[in-house]
Amino acid sequence: MPTSKAQQRAVNKYVANNYDRVLVTMPKGQKDIIKTHAEARGESVNAFINRAIAQAMERDKRPQEAPAVQDNTQAQERTEGVPLHTLEQRIRKKLYKYGATIRKNRKSGGYTVVYEDTTLDFPDYAALLEYAQGLDKD
Repeated sequence: MPTSKAQQRAVNKYVANNYDRVLVTMPKGQKDIIKTHAEARGESVNAFINRAIAQAMERDKRPQEAPAVQDNTQAQERTEGVPLHTLEQRIRKKLYKYGATIRKNRKSGGYTVVYEDTTLDFPDYAALLEYAQGLDKD
């Protein structure tokens, strides 16, 4: 059954009072790609875009710089006797929950944490450990 003009006006008034609208401009063909992607996940284009924006904003809240580690004696005490590869694996699992991976620089012994759009460099394992522990506090 087609909607009446009065119903259309009521819906338009409700939307105008309760929602903000944003015009998004993108290259030709991108709209179809986004629509296909959203439909494959059972979402509308609007829901997909809102979710993508919310995830990007949450990701942007992460620290942009590696924290300076002044005293790493506590980190060293907690890791005595445990093989380094085991400790690295624990941190890999933790960072994976936050959407990050770790790269180890074999020459310098340092580490790089790679998020989707950010990389953080750490001079040694102790600095990496301090950073990973700080994630739990946020």
